[in-house]
Amino acid sequence: MHIPDVLLGGGAAAATAALGAAGLGWALRRVDERHGPRTTSLMGMTAAFVFAAQMVNFPVGPGVSGHLLGGVLAAVLLGPWAGAVVIAAVLIVQCFLFQDGGVTALGANFVNMGLVGSVGGYAIYGPIRRALGGRRGILIGSMVAAWFSVLLAAGAFSIELGAGGRREDFFRILSWMALVHAGIGVGEALITGLVVRFVLLTRPELIEGGTNEDELPRRMPGWLSPAVAGLGIALAVAAFASPFAAESPDGLEYVGSMFGFLPDEEAPPLVRSPMPDYQAPVPAGFGGIDQVKAATAAAGVVGTLVVFGFAWAMARVFSAGDAKRGAWADAA
Repeated sequence: MHIPDVLLGGGAAAATAALGAAGLGWALRRVDERHGPRTTSLMGMTAAFVFAAQMVNFPVGPGVSGHLLGGVLAAVLLGPWAGAVVIAAVLIVQCFLFQDGGVTALGANFVNMGLVGSVGGYAIYGPIRRALGGRRGILIGSMVAAWFSVLLAAGAFSIELGAGGRREDFFRILSWMALVHAGIGVGEALITGLVVRFVLLTRPELIEGGTNEDELPRRMPGWLSPAVAGLGIALAVAAFASPFAAESPDGLEYVGSMFGFLPDEEAPPLVRSPMPDYQAPVPAGFGGIDQVKAATAAAGVVGTLVVFGFAWAMARVFSAGDAKRGAWADAA
């Protein structure tokens, strides 16, 4: 559901850019205030997995596909604000490294997938988790929230499109976006549920809220193992699954082709990306497989590593704020 350039009007793009910047600033502040070594170790892993999983489009119906948004999954593991920062890291790398999502629409993409998806999704997940309790509440809450997060993101895009000047077809576009993304949301819920179930069975302490952050500094090495393992899984998904992703248009492109709000010709990018459309420069016959698939796999591996490093660096800078402030106070 990545919005390209020129799709939103100037006013809508500016408003969502301002809202997205404010939301990201607040999210970084909350990470600085609330999180410590656990988040630092896991943000890079989560971002890498979300990035790799987003490369694997799954078929939803005839002529339409979808992919994981990952906002709820990130929030379940890290909390809503750290989850939003993870989605921001993924979107920034996708935009500038792969030309996936427009520069002028980066704010809107973050609002829809980061703020609505992660923070809004967590607002649905939290009450369900508390009402049902235990692992059952975590699993069911995450799946229900994941499904709703996709519909809410689709609705937010419809509002942004209408605010940008496409008002005459607003209700029809909203209806079709909701219908198509209800199916995509099923895939989102299933993937989120499978990952959360796996974590609950293997490392339940990775679920946000299950461990006291104050006890983590002496246990720091224990978080490095799942972070490295998660990065390995993400690299495997990017290298071996992404080349075989469904090639059908995603939900936004499918509805856009129905109502004609997509540009007839691809506009020149505002910022030229080194690997547009997830195609890394590889020699013909590389690895003995189709060159396009090899280029996609190589781009996926590079992107996964870049996202991992970017999100980890953001976590190092903006997490464990209390510890840093305490150290500065002691030094003074």
